[in-house]
Amino acid sequence: MIRAGDIRKLSDFRANATAHLDRLAETGAIEVLTVNGEAKGVIMAPRVFDEMAERIEALEVTASVKRGLVDAAKGRTRPARAAIKKLARELGLDLGSNPA
Repeated sequence: MIRAGDIRKLSDFRANATAHLDRLAETGAIEVLTVNGEAKGVIMAPRVFDEMAERIEALEVTASVKRGLVDAAKGRTRPARAAIKKLARELGLDLGSNPA
């Protein structure tokens, strides 16, 4: 959550960049940088960015699994061998001989 104290003028950030970066690294906060009162950028510590990226990836995986479960519940499935063969044809791959 962004609080009023997390909104800073870009000119202040430029003048005190090291202090801002040190504070962000210590607190894990996020700052919104403004120009003439309008948000122009967001700055955060690298670890905060990494945590956000990991959370987004987890949410995307969860959403994908949920879509798959809905597809399965609605009968939108096919046998794995058929799906692999179709994908191989579409990609121009030769799977070689398959004894099974």
